[in-house]
Amino acid sequence: MFHHYCERHGLGLLDEPLNLTTNISFFLAAAAAAHLMKKHGRLNSGNAILVILMILIGTGSTLYHSFASKWAEVSDVVPIFLYQIAFLWLYCQKIIKLTQVYSFLGIFLFIAINVFSCNFQSVLNGSIMYFPAFIVVFSLGVYHLMHQQIERLAILAASLVFSLSLLFRTIDLYICPLWPLGTHFIWHILNGLLLYLTTRVIILAGNEPPH
Repeated sequence: MFHHYCERHGLGLLDEPLNLTTNISFFLAAAAAAHLMKKHGRLNSGNAILVILMILIGTGSTLYHSFASKWAEVSDVVPIFLYQIAFLWLYCQKIIKLTQVYSFLGIFLFIAINVFSCNFQSVLNGSIMYFPAFIVVFSLGVYHLMHQQIERLAILAASLVFSLSLLFRTIDLYICPLWPLGTHFIWHILNGLLLYLTTRVIILAGNEPPH
C-alpha cells in the first residue's frame, strides 16, 4: 500500500476522504465540457475523446485514492498522460494547423521529455513529472494570446491554474505537521478547472485539421 499523501493514515478505502471526494471536480468538468459541446454543435470525435478522458481521469483518481495500490496508480496516471497527448495533438491540428508530420514530431518530443522526467520522480514530491505539461500549456497560452481571437486568454488562465495546482501538490507532504489534511485535494479541484479550460479552447476555437 502507498502512503504518498498527507491525508492517508491507514489502509482503508475511505482513509483519504478529501482526496477522494474532490475527484468530483473532474466529473463536473467533463459534464460542463459535454454541455458546451452540445450547446455549440461541436460534437466530434476529438472533442468527445477529451471528455471521455476527463471522466477516466476522475475514475482513475477515485480508484487510486481509495485503494492506494500499484494497479490503481496506473489507472490514475495513464488517463492523465493520454489527455495531455490528445490535447496537444488536437491543438496542433485544429488550431495551429500543423501537418500531421509536425504534429507527430511534437508529440514524440513531448513523450521523450516526459520519459526523461520519470528519472526525477522524487523531486518536488513527484511534481517534476508534470513540468513538461506545464511548459507546454504556458507556451501554447502565449501562442494562443498572440495568434487567436477565440478564447484568447483561456490557455494562459489554465497555465496559472496549473501553476497553483502544482504548488499545492508539491507542498502536500511538507505541510503535514501544520495541516494534517494536506493540500493534495486542492490539486484535484484546480485540475478540474484546468481540464475544463483546455478542453473549452479545443471545443470553441478548434477547426478541422489540414488535409
